Amino acid sequence: MRVLTVALVAVGVLASACSGDDDDTKPHNEKVLDVAVNTGQPTCMQVTEDLPPEVKTLPIIDCAQPHSNEIYATVTSNEPVYPGVDALGSFAQVKCLSAFEDFVGISAFDSSLSYSWFLPSLSGWNDEDDRSVLCVLADRDGEELTGSMADSAV
Repeated sequence: MRVLTVALVAVGVLASACSGDDDDTKPHNEKVLDVAVNTGQPTCMQVTEDLPPEVKTLPIIDCAQPHSNEIYATVTSNEPVYPGVDALGSFAQVKCLSAFEDFVGISAFDSSLSYSWFLPSLSGWNDEDDRSVLCVLADRDGEELTGSMADSAV
């Protein structure tokens, strides 16, 4: 099972309880390895401040609902051996910054949004062959988002 090490920049949020029903207005927990990004459909999350350092599931919610974060890209490391959190964090910072403008339509430096990332853990890297970094955006002031931020230029 994949466990992600979380590196949040400027936004100290994530994690949520799931209601167990099929209510589209509430988040449902989805295994991190099953989160589909770059499919043409936005992937949004409604999270709280009590995110642990490693997560196995993410609180996914319909982007039409108010949400705290959106996963806007997945980037893959080609390192054959786990490079460590610092090296992966540096990789994520560069790749997620590059993907931000392509997704939002404006530079992260001019945007009212901030970005962060999820990194694969050592065990996920070794046991699940997980090389994916999830790039995540949020409102810089912590306000909820509604709808996808794709091409929003905000």
